[in-house]
Amino acid sequence: MKFATFVLLGILLLWAFPAVVTAQPPDDSHMVIGFTGGSTWTSQSTGTCIWYFPVVGNLDLASLFATDNHGVPVVDKEHSYFIWVSDWSIQAMFGNGPFSLAVVPAGTATIYYSSNPLSRDWHDLANRTTWGVPVAQFVRGAGLFQTTDNWVSDKFYFSAPLVSSKSINLNGKRFSFRDLLPEGMTCFEYGQNGSTSEAGSCMAIGH
Repeated sequence: MKFATFVLLGILLLWAFPAVVTAQPPDDSHMVIGFTGGSTWTSQSTGTCIWYFPVVGNLDLASLFATDNHGVPVVDKEHSYFIWVSDWSIQAMFGNGPFSLAVVPAGTATIYYSSNPLSRDWHDLANRTTWGVPVAQFVRGAGLFQTTDNWVSDKFYFSAPLVSSKSINLNGKRFSFRDLLPEGMTCFEYGQNGSTSEAGSCMAIGH
């Protein structure tokens, strides 16, 4: 085949496959997600954690949040295209003085995507039909929920292997959490007031 034929074939192949939105290739020390949000207690020992993501790989804020009337992304839960939702429970609490621990058993987590986040209904945490399309499913590992100041502030570290993901069209390009963190992630969470307010970061699990 002539050189011009190879060039034409390469152009056709590039045209046939949509562009992919990813981050830098993940490794053990690469932060892929920055999150904030909080938990709502549903009983004395259970609750629902909801995060939104100001940082997802190298995506810009316009890819993560709906904009206001001036076209500026609004960085909050209500405008977030992606939300992380995980139901949790506390198995045991123990400690001595201001230093206390709580065992949080393994569970599951889902990242939902909605192109119209303002249509989500937040009144019933058990009814998630308006929250969007599940685009990533995780198994959240067990961990120790810990405090050194009688639960004024707290820490929680856990790993979350990715078990399934779904590609979506994001600003005309294909995006998948499988491309960003193929094995899942390890998260470092810091909270206030029993984790009603949380923030932290997640690293890609090495593979």
